[in-house]
Amino acid sequence: MRLIKSLVLVTVLFTAACVRRPLFDPEDAAQLRVRLVTEGIHNVTCDIYNPNIEVDSITSEMLRVLIYDQLGEQVLSQGFISSKSIDNNGYEMFSGYLNLSAGRYKLLSYNFDLDYIKINNESRYNTIEATTQVVPQYYYSRFGSRAEGVGTIYYSPEHLMVAREPELEIREHQGEKIIELDAHTVVDTYYIQIKITGAQNMAKNAKCQAMLTGISASNCFGPNIRNYDTPAALYFEMQRSTDPNTRDGENSDVLCAVFNTFGKIPDAQSDLHITLSVLTRDGKSHQKVIDMEPIFATDDARERHWLLIEEEWEIPEPIVSGGGGGFTPDVDDWEDVKETIPIGPRG
Repeated sequence: MRLIKSLVLVTVLFTAACVRRPLFDPEDAAQLRVRLVTEGIHNVTCDIYNPNIEVDSITSEMLRVLIYDQLGEQVLSQGFISSKSIDNNGYEMFSGYLNLSAGRYKLLSYNFDLDYIKINNESRYNTIEATTQVVPQYYYSRFGSRAEGVGTIYYSPEHLMVAREPELEIREHQGEKIIELDAHTVVDTYYIQIKITGAQNMAKNAKCQAMLTGISASNCFGPNIRNYDTPAALYFEMQRSTDPNTRDGENSDVLCAVFNTFGKIPDAQSDLHITLSVLTRDGKSHQKVIDMEPIFATDDARERHWLLIEEEWEIPEPIVSGGGGGFTPDVDDWEDVKETIPIGPRG
């Protein structure tokens, strides 16, 4: 989906469409520099609970830039910058040239090369919105009746790094003007885990599928306002691991994940639940529903974005034998089978 990989990565010269001027006027020259600031992101660059769980690195190859009029009601110019370096703090720094006459503007820049995030309503600064793609309809069936009434289920978003200058003033000047901005994420990252017993009963290579309700579906990232009006659900997968902080002699098996979200809806107390679904070796699906409100209220959740579910989930043993016969047949373990099936006329 990374359509921008087919683009020629060039520095774009921005110009206001309706004003005649030389192709490049030195008096209007400005250089935009945008840093991707990744310090202090819970469960990505700090507060790592489980080092065995891989997290996505925050990087980019191209930033998009939008320049609005002073009121943010009209896009005057847009383009991309892809000239990248690393600054003294280790942050990725993007730079490119703008052609802006004296005046007041609003400016937005964000990382453009993302797989799941969709950008809507970009014609105005206050309405430009980031959301993620909706999961296919057959995902809903994986959660049975629990998927009814939860609203739309979305994929987990990637980190959207946004730099904004809502009051950019360009005055008459000679030579090059430097505009420096820092881009910060508008996405929260959480670590979640639940203790389990009977991990060996899960189907081979199977992951736990999770649906978290009561979360924000989008962010109007010009003014940085999360959508709390329409509750939605988030889909992600959890994997088997061990809790590195388990005391000696205690069961350390867990299901866990690192996931991203546009945020928990503050007053979603009655709707904040997670549904977990696993497949055992006999092909049966087992679910567990957990009230997440008290988990989100813990110090670990508020200060470090750790969702540590102390309740233990027992994964039941599969039915692998019944002694034979028509009414009690033997059932082998359920496993993934990879086989090449020839297609075409018989030889």
